[in-house]
Amino acid sequence: MKLCMGCMNQMEDHLSACPHCGFDESTYKQESYYLEPGSVVGGKYIVGRVLSYGGHTVSYLGMDAENERKVIIKEYLPSDFSTRSEGEKDVTIYSGDGQIQFEQGLTNFLNEMNHIQHLKDASGIARVYDCLAENETGYVISEYVEGQTLKEILEEGKKYSVEEAVEFIKKILRGLSEVHKEDVVHCDISPETIMVTAEGDIKLMDFGATRYVTTANSKSLSIILKRGYAPEEQYRSKGQRGPWTDVYAVGAVMYQMITGTVPQESVERTLEDDLKEPSKMGVAISKNIENALMNALNVYQEERTPSAEVFLKELSSDTVKRLKVKQRKNKTGKFPVWAKALVAVLACVVVAGGAYVIQRMSKQNPDALDSRAIVMQDFRNKSKEDAIAYIDELNHEHEGWNILIDTEEFVFDLTKDSDTIASQKIAPGTVLYDPDIGIPEETAEGLSYDDAGNVTGTIFFTLYTQEKMHYSEIQGMNAYALAQKLKISTADKNCFIEEEKEGSNYFDLASIETEGKTITSEDLSKEGNENNVIAYSPDMKIHYYASDFFYWEELPDFAKEFGSIDDVPQQPVYRYVNENTIGEVGTKALVNSNLLDRGYFAMKVKGHYIGEIVEQTVEPGTEYDESRPGDSPLKIKVVDGIFDYQGKTAQQFINEFDRYGFENFDVVINTGEKTTRRDWKITSVEVRDANTKNELEYFKPQSDEVDVFFYITVTEPPKPPKAPTKQPEKKTPEPTPTPEPTPAPSTPKKSGGSSHDA
Repeated sequence: MKLCMGCMNQMEDHLSACPHCGFDESTYKQESYYLEPGSVVGGKYIVGRVLSYGGHTVSYLGMDAENERKVIIKEYLPSDFSTRSEGEKDVTIYSGDGQIQFEQGLTNFLNEMNHIQHLKDASGIARVYDCLAENETGYVISEYVEGQTLKEILEEGKKYSVEEAVEFIKKILRGLSEVHKEDVVHCDISPETIMVTAEGDIKLMDFGATRYVTTANSKSLSIILKRGYAPEEQYRSKGQRGPWTDVYAVGAVMYQMITGTVPQESVERTLEDDLKEPSKMGVAISKNIENALMNALNVYQEERTPSAEVFLKELSSDTVKRLKVKQRKNKTGKFPVWAKALVAVLACVVVAGGAYVIQRMSKQNPDALDSRAIVMQDFRNKSKEDAIAYIDELNHEHEGWNILIDTEEFVFDLTKDSDTIASQKIAPGTVLYDPDIGIPEETAEGLSYDDAGNVTGTIFFTLYTQEKMHYSEIQGMNAYALAQKLKISTADKNCFIEEEKEGSNYFDLASIETEGKTITSEDLSKEGNENNVIAYSPDMKIHYYASDFFYWEELPDFAKEFGSIDDVPQQPVYRYVNENTIGEVGTKALVNSNLLDRGYFAMKVKGHYIGEIVEQTVEPGTEYDESRPGDSPLKIKVVDGIFDYQGKTAQQFINEFDRYGFENFDVVINTGEKTTRRDWKITSVEVRDANTKNELEYFKPQSDEVDVFFYITVTEPPKPPKAPTKQPEKKTPEPTPTPEPTPAPSTPKKSGGSSHDA
């Protein structure tokens, strides 16, 4: 059996055409400067067919032979500065300035990808597995994602509703928020670089695929841009790039998803901004979401949504105001020279795959794409002397300027030369001064300006060192990770020393010995000790705790197999012998282990109960070794509390969950309208993620994962029936007594006659 270089599936040795994908290696042709299919880099990554070439990097389909998974192999190969002879593996780098620019770009390429490699589970971002230098160049090994690009989906006629697009874009923004914290900007986001899997997962691809590779003294410049998605600052060699650059591109993608139209080219918008709001194109969209989108698409950086994090919050907010866009002079016909030049170039440029490729020679027209602004250079991985020379030159060229530098801060790294710059307080590309506009609206941190345009203050740099480290740099590390950082072999029992402690985790740090001084893990973690300094020496000793640990050849599905944590039987535990051997020493209950993540709550009406296992962070069937650093930590999530609202008033229920740290809630009536009546009884409660609005089956207070929100529905109690008005009783009048007749006076009788009335 052999691997197909077209799809990396197994095929019979005698076949030339792959039965899975039809790829025929015998007829396959590619450019001579690509690596030949079947080449191996890093000792284990097999190179297959070429997937794409972006001007600076070439992407190959690959196979990670050690982990038996498909990967993307991205090779740094800028055509302006390098090539490869047919049949060779080593890259040929052009001499002179070409070599300087190649090396600068290679350093940036590997450094940025190394930052992303540490973001193992960033939402919406394709993983980076490995970074390596070989063949006189560099390689990045990243996740292979099967599915369709968003571009393919849109070309098939898919038009997203606003609600669908918002949820889609939020996943990308969450990942970008993490990436931007690492000082990495994508600079090439478009529907082509977004993959959608069959399961609906969304992955942003191709970090570092198209980036301009230049130094401060660059004599040539190549920019590869996607029309409609690149903001105006990407067209300028001194344009200030940052998180806001990716925000514009993500906004452009969202705009196309809901309108079906790619936004007007940003450089054209600097001349005449005709970009219509989606609502004016017949899209049913709320004002808040439209404001959030149009804020992200503002032409100029200072008026645009500043970060992915802010864009994400605005897409979930009920009160988003439209950022005020200042009226520009170019509305009156006074267009910037660089914008006029670019529009002229774009009118006749060759467009391939929707991407502009623009080149210029600075000797011929050095200011064609530049402004006169003085911007902060990127000194990361350069020497302290480079920074000093740059600042001295600024002070010398501008009479009245007095900028100082401060290099007191340091960070320990044995892989970096001492006194090279690790970070700078003023971000690369920040405008220090612009004679066209005077003092920048947002002044650089640490600098001050006077009315004459003089700049004074201090620029702070953090240096790499191999001689000392702050406590804060190693706080939280276990002994194994610390040994890796300090280049101490874990097999050296004189420097990596085992100790016993009941209840500890394997490789928990006990103490460090250096220069006759012992520093305990308690010393390291004590509040107020963060800035204390440890002197580094190669003979440092690390003391660690060895304890029993859990190991599974295949992890069980704890929720399905056991249900309750109380029903999980005791599990085997092991002891570490060496890097290749572990030995079983007994069994141990999971109930009190550090693998349990208790503290979750659920609603009683959903059928949950205390002790229920609801999730595990490592997939069932996966081999798992608790003592192995670098593995994703296994946490078994267990319900620790149940909320029951039945028969309670809103206030009674609020009092209950408030005790556990939950703070966010709305009390509404059946129509969804908010009410202040907390004395009414509850009819239902929904627990949702405040950001995604997804209902939560189980949840945790003060969680980094979600912002828990309770929607409490109450019903007005029925009013008692009105009592009938009581009428006064009618009394029967007593009859008036008939008066007795007055007796007539008696008349004497005549004898012998009868009596008559007179």
